[in-house]
Amino acid sequence: MNGTLLNTVTFSEMTDLVRKSFVTVQGMVVPVAQQLYITEPIAKGNGNTKRFDELDTETYARLKREGEAASKVRVGVGYNKTMTKKRIAAEIDITQEMRDENRFSQVGSLITNLAHFCPQRIELDLTHRLTFASATSFVDLDGQTIATTTGDGLALLSASHTLKHDSTTYSNRVSGDPVFSRGSLEAAEQLMTTDIKSNFAERRVMNFNVIVTGDNPTTKNAVKQFLQSTADVDQNNSGVLNIYKGSYRHVVLPMLATTAAGAPDSTKKHYWFVASVGMGASNSWQAYYGVWEAPHMKVNPAEGNSGANYHTDTWSYGVRAGYGLVTVAGRGIIGSLPTSS
Repeated sequence: MNGTLLNTVTFSEMTDLVRKSFVTVQGMVVPVAQQLYITEPIAKGNGNTKRFDELDTETYARLKREGEAASKVRVGVGYNKTMTKKRIAAEIDITQEMRDENRFSQVGSLITNLAHFCPQRIELDLTHRLTFASATSFVDLDGQTIATTTGDGLALLSASHTLKHDSTTYSNRVSGDPVFSRGSLEAAEQLMTTDIKSNFAERRVMNFNVIVTGDNPTTKNAVKQFLQSTADVDQNNSGVLNIYKGSYRHVVLPMLATTAAGAPDSTKKHYWFVASVGMGASNSWQAYYGVWEAPHMKVNPAEGNSGANYHTDTWSYGVRAGYGLVTVAGRGIIGSLPTSS
């Protein structure tokens, strides 16, 4: 049995005389990806778009000779991205006969409790900005083309990100896309020292504090061992201190290694990232999650309200949410996208 309308014909198992027990097949993914983003609540009456602009200044004061005017420093607007609201929904209908004759009230409650639909979709969309970090766009499960570029028009992970007010470039993709190890993490940390630049190509410093992986055991456990061991995991001598112990927080995204439709994709299971998260808008990865309409259930159906159809006696249960996503720059996140171990 399956369908969008709960009725006694399609779902006869819930009203027949056979004694049975129903069990749920699986648990849902616990949403965790939002913590990687800067959340922007957007009140009603503010349109369906919001633009995010970079703002930079030069860094250093200049010599002032006696009697001469002080040197002027530049301020510049960098790249920008415009976030556009997307609204999502899910509904299910139930006939009066099914409401009256269903012998398994807990099953009806499970089916009409739609609380997971919007949070699960938001989690998928938030995660897919990393899943498709090497692409400039992808086609999502609704058939919509989703642009994933940063403000410079390049993919989120790129070896040649451009700067608005200088001709030099920077990289936030680990060369060669190695699997996670101490050596590959150190390669990422080297980029932290050389490739975090202002739009005037001057050195900036960000606090990279999170390692992100999928839930593939090989990659996930390698990170856990690396961060939690008391001794250096690359040494036989147990007395050698693990200098990385507790240096990063590990965030596991179960939907990272998936297709655009959310099905498993083994080619992405070894992806990993290191990011600056939760450090304030000026020192975090510039990824924004705008919330126009938090996930919520529409009116609880009852006789006489908008959730009940007067002519068919069908009750409709529905959930809604409205949100947007943009990644303004690649600055603040570094990643490696190995397709095999």
